[in-house]
Amino acid sequence: MKHFESTYTAHDGVKLYLQAWMPENPQASLLLVHGLGEHSGRYSAFAADLVETGIAVFTFDGRGHGKSTESGATAYFESAEDYLKDIEALYGKVKNYIPGKPAFILGHSMGGGMVAALLLKSRMEVSGVVLSSSAIMEADGTPKILIALGNLISKLFPKLKVLKLDIEGISRIPEEVKKYREDPLVYQENIPARTGAEVLALMKYVQGNAERFSSPVLLIHGDADRLTNVKGSQLLFEKASSQDKTLKIFPGGYHELLNDLDRKQVSELILNWILERIPKA
Repeated sequence: MKHFESTYTAHDGVKLYLQAWMPENPQASLLLVHGLGEHSGRYSAFAADLVETGIAVFTFDGRGHGKSTESGATAYFESAEDYLKDIEALYGKVKNYIPGKPAFILGHSMGGGMVAALLLKSRMEVSGVVLSSSAIMEADGTPKILIALGNLISKLFPKLKVLKLDIEGISRIPEEVKKYREDPLVYQENIPARTGAEVLALMKYVQGNAERFSSPVLLIHGDADRLTNVKGSQLLFEKASSQDKTLKIFPGGYHELLNDLDRKQVSELILNWILERIPKA
């Protein structure tokens, strides 16, 4: 397995950190979009599983995240539309890098909500989409006053840190929570107001346009997820017009299913779903 690192200069001059894991003879490619506050390096073990079966994995640290920042992660971005343009451009590069092969996209948490929104807004063609614990509906218990005032706070104080992430809710495995807390590339503070407002706006967009979602899709979610709402995945599954759609709810599952108690089952589910959609030679 070969590992590559590089950078990409986005449409507005922002430099993003990229990395990829490559098999000797790629049979397909996948762009992975990480969640809010984290970074692409946290998926190296999962990428290795995919590479073993001939799937090339490409990923990046999003705006304000991981190694795409010069002075530490901020989880801040001015516009979700800029983030969507990044995903679309990088997916195009993935398809061009391995031409003529099926190309997939996987989004986790905020990344899942971003991917869902992008597929609704663009004409991007994908061989299949995996949406993991996607941010499609705000978490139960999110203060209504925060939702109501989100846009106002975002405009007046865009970098005000307003929303605390429930780090204990990422996994039922204490070692995984500890690893998350001790990772210097993971953003540990409250989420900036602008970021929160932009993510919420995308959630509302996906909710309101879910019936137009037509791509082949695998949705996975834990029913004990405290960071994103399992009802969002259920809503997209029920309303999507996709002829090929699958929803798998993991009983007791926390937010990061690839780092939770069912991680082996989750990894195998994703891998098999992708492999079933790669034409046999």
